[in-house]
This record gives sequence, C-alpha cells and structure tokens, in this order.
Amino acid sequence: MKYKMYLPAALLILLAGCNLDENKSDKKATHTKPKADSPVLKIVPVEPQSKPANGQYCYITAVRQKDGATYIDADYIQFLMGDAAITAAKKKHDKVLDDYYIINDNPAIRSLKLTGNFRYIGVESDSAFQQGEDALKRLQAAVKNNQVFVLTFNQQGEVVEIMEQFLP
Repeated sequence: MKYKMYLPAALLILLAGCNLDENKSDKKATHTKPKADSPVLKIVPVEPQSKPANGQYCYITAVRQKDGATYIDADYIQFLMGDAAITAAKKKHDKVLDDYYIINDNPAIRSLKLTGNFRYIGVESDSAFQQGEDALKRLQAAVKNNQVFVLTFNQQGEVVEIMEQFLP
C-alpha cells in the first residue's frame, strides 16, 4: 500500500528523465556541426593480415602545430610481408620475424600537413584505450612508442588518414 503512493512520483521522474535525454540529443546535433573540421579517432580490433595495407608506410618522428595547421614529420619505410619479406631479408643477410620485414634505406624526413578532419585509426591492443580519447593525443602517444603508421593522402598531398600498423 505504501508503494502505490511512490509509483506516480517515480513515473514523473522517469518521464522527466526521458525529456532531458531528448533535449540533450538536440543540443548534440547543433554542437556536432562546428567540429566537422576536427580529427576523428576510430579504434579497430587487431585482425590477421596477409599483405601490407594500401598507403605509405612510415615512422612519424614529430607532430607539431604551425600557422594553425597540424604537421607530422615522416620517415618513409618499406613494409614487406610473406615471400617479399623473406627475399629482402636474405639480400640484407637478415631474418624475418613475425612474417614482416621493414626496410629504411632512405631516412629522409618529410614534413606533411594533416587535413583538419584527418582520420586516425588506432589498433586495439594491450594499450588501454580511453573512451572519448582525442585523435591527436592518441597519435602523439603512438609516436613516442615508435609505432609504424600507414598514411593516406588527398589530391593536394595532405594526409587524410593515419593508421597504426599492428606489430606482434
């Protein structure tokens, strides 16, 4: 009998909560538009790979801001797998570990501009992913860990996507 008195109050609170969520979703839609020129972070699971990904493999040595834009300093590398990795390793009197081989015969550093809304694809691994993590902060942390990356460019030569390469 006591609980019947609380039922209308609980129902009122529940309905008020539903309206708050509806109002919040409207606000999110208006706030999403100005951030269209912000970096995007996507985390993907580690998947088996039988060949190198499309794009330019590199090490990134620095991430910096200049004149309101973000730039990376990249050292291009060759990332080989399978028979190509074995052949290249034999030529250098080396061994292939974990079915990939990296060649860096030209350690020239290239300064590359990132688009304002570049996409960063992080690989979910042992490192802890934090919900709401910022793409630029994730990139800077991966650079400190000497990660291998794959770059994709637009027609203007700007980097539109940076993907972490999982290395076992």
